[in-house]
Amino acid sequence: MTTKKIWLFAMVFGILAAGMMFAMINESQKQPVQQVTTKVSEDTEKEVEVEEEKGNEMIPVSKGNRAMTIAVTDVQGIAGFIKPASNVDVVANLTVPEDQKGEQHDAATLLLQNVKVLAVGHAADDEETMKRYLMVTVEVTPKEGLTLSFATKYNLHLLLREDGDKEIEPDHTHVHEDDLHKGVFRK
Repeated sequence: MTTKKIWLFAMVFGILAAGMMFAMINESQKQPVQQVTTKVSEDTEKEVEVEEEKGNEMIPVSKGNRAMTIAVTDVQGIAGFIKPASNVDVVANLTVPEDQKGEQHDAATLLLQNVKVLAVGHAADDEETMKRYLMVTVEVTPKEGLTLSFATKYNLHLLLREDGDKEIEPDHTHVHEDDLHKGVFRK
């Protein structure tokens, strides 16, 4: 075999191997498509094609709203029971600044109500790991996003709503630490 034939054989083999490798990688990255029905309003539902993938799944953000991600622990994130399309309330545990501790006590406030969850978690290879998510992405209006952004310096908790629960508590629903002590401690 001459040197010219060896080089020609090597080039053809290299091109074929690179083509096969490209085809295998491209095929493994394709995801099956599934139909997901999301509520657009009380009366209308819209079918959306969503790529099915392992790990994070995010449903589309409604027009005019924004997606915002907050960090949670197992306790704050309801121990893995939140799924995309769940609705939650966001509670902020507010701590009194040091210079006002004598006058006021800590409080918990219902910050946002009936907020749609767009995605949970982090990329994971198995179902058990996906249940231990550290992030929750919620759909908020721009103003709610500003409120939530400011409140992230406090301890946040999520309250999972039952499907179809649309009840809204009055604005400024909160509990002071003093309210918890009434009837428990003697003065």
